[in-house]
Amino acid sequence: MSGWQTVGTGTRIFHKDKTMRTNLSSMNILVDSSGSMASIVSDMVGSLNQLVDENRELDFWGTYSIFSGTYQPIFVDKPIREVAQFDLKPNGRTALIESACKMIDEVGARLGAMLEAERPEKVMFVVVATDTDGEKNAPAPEYTLERLKEKIKHQTDVYNWLFLYLGANQDSISVAQRYGITPDKAINYKADPEGMRHYKEMLAKKMQQVSHAAPTALQNVAWDDEDRKK
Repeated sequence: MSGWQTVGTGTRIFHKDKTMRTNLSSMNILVDSSGSMASIVSDMVGSLNQLVDENRELDFWGTYSIFSGTYQPIFVDKPIREVAQFDLKPNGRTALIESACKMIDEVGARLGAMLEAERPEKVMFVVVATDTDGEKNAPAPEYTLERLKEKIKHQTDVYNWLFLYLGANQDSISVAQRYGITPDKAINYKADPEGMRHYKEMLAKKMQQVSHAAPTALQNVAWDDEDRKK
């Protein structure tokens, strides 16, 4: 079984099961589809479509879900070369915390049910939010901010998932920290056409880095100074 082991004076070492599918990565993206996304919906959809079209050669599975007042999975564990067009229809409020909790649970359950020989060796989980940090809407009792933090910590510490956060019109670093995502994994993007182009370029770069990273180095993938300058 893959996982981190603490040895010696507290050093943590990630052990990958030798039968896991080498170089296969799972990209799971949760995108805001609330009314706050309305002004940039066409640019967001276009950027997502370009992101996939330009990276079909990578050995990635894609899972895409959206959230507004409710959480809605769109497609699950689809090879990136088979992903067609994305869709996004903004409406309603933003249930980010509840939706992120549900998606983490669903992805974890699917991976846990797979044979080790079929399981991706690297997991990337991306949250894209606009205008809201998700705390304006009261989640169900089982999906609180503290529970989300616990889930992110568990999946990072035990299974080495990489969590990335992109936020517009907010202090993304502070918001991500409340969720348990470290500052180097959070970044702002501009909610305009130029911002969407840059958003696509940043995510494409991270996909390439994840694809080529050793599992033990996955947590080194982060937003860098070049990303933050644009």
